[in-house]
Amino acid sequence: MSLSDDLSVHAREAEKEQRKKARREKWARREKSFWKAFLFTKDGKPKSGLLIYTFCLSFVFIGLYIAAFFYFIDWLSPSLETRSPLVSNLVVSAAVSAVGILTGWLIHHFSKEKRLFFGTFVWMAVYLVLVLITMLIMLRGTGAVEAFLYFYLWFMVIPVISGLPVSFLLYRKDYRPPVEQEEDKPWKQYTQRR
Repeated sequence: MSLSDDLSVHAREAEKEQRKKARREKWARREKSFWKAFLFTKDGKPKSGLLIYTFCLSFVFIGLYIAAFFYFIDWLSPSLETRSPLVSNLVVSAAVSAVGILTGWLIHHFSKEKRLFFGTFVWMAVYLVLVLITMLIMLRGTGAVEAFLYFYLWFMVIPVISGLPVSFLLYRKDYRPPVEQEEDKPWKQYTQRR
């Protein structure tokens, strides 16, 4: 191997390392910028109130769905005994979906912030994807994947996927971006006389 070949190999390796380092730094910046949204400003206010509120509200909805499933399974099971499991599961999932949509509609209707309902369902859709990926990795090769997917469809996908388009349509219908007032503009404070 000649000296020029050796130098070109080292140059390629150095360039490859530099690209890897730049990629790691880029992802570190992205990660920090995402998590910074959950921090507070010097005044004690959240940097992104909407992100925090929808994140917390998504856990409230998860609790609501769990409670509704327990209630509706006990309440509807006697009347659905003669039906097939497909129909029984569909009726229970639809009833739970209706509870979630109604609760979200009430929040949307009575709240000034019209993005809460939609943001909450976006968080829950993200959880659905994360749960699916995690469980498929964990259950790989165990033969329990089919049972999990059955449970996942009836108890997770149907309630969240049915609420997502409703919340999006309400968001599109009612959300108006805040109008910046003249006195809110930063340059105004320097031009006004006191």
